[in-house]
Amino acid sequence: MQIAPPDSAPPRPSRALAAIAAFKLFKAVACGLLAVVAFRLLQPAFAAGIQHWLETLHWLTRYGLAVRLTDHLLGLDARQFLLLGVVATGYAALYLVQGIGLWRGRRWAEYLVVVESSLLLPVEIWELLQRFTFFKLGVLLVNLAIVAYLVRLLRTTRRR
Repeated sequence: MQIAPPDSAPPRPSRALAAIAAFKLFKAVACGLLAVVAFRLLQPAFAAGIQHWLETLHWLTRYGLAVRLTDHLLGLDARQFLLLGVVATGYAALYLVQGIGLWRGRRWAEYLVVVESSLLLPVEIWELLQRFTFFKLGVLLVNLAIVAYLVRLLRTTRRR
């Protein structure tokens, strides 16, 4: 058993792990942006500006999407925006840790992703059964593929 010198670079992740890491980092950025918007929507002037901006998007108003989105957003109270911001910040931090850990080839990150994704699978299935959309189905299938791949990877590397 050889020990690598301390100045050597960490091993590069496989393409699949790099893709999963990139996906997790993308989700971290998306959750971070959602948190920023949720916290900014606590400010009435910002909320009014967003409402005005949504109403100027003609392609949204044509299908009534802007009206529904605006009504839904403005129907939330300050406590709900605060909760949304806190939860989104937590998920952004979790996805950031997972993405960096996977990118650096850390085994603990693989376990963390398996546990986190497995715990969310029942929620995703319930959501899909409540109101089916192809987007929700796609998210479920991607998460199932990630869990299956990482479980297989963890089992095969443990046997070696």
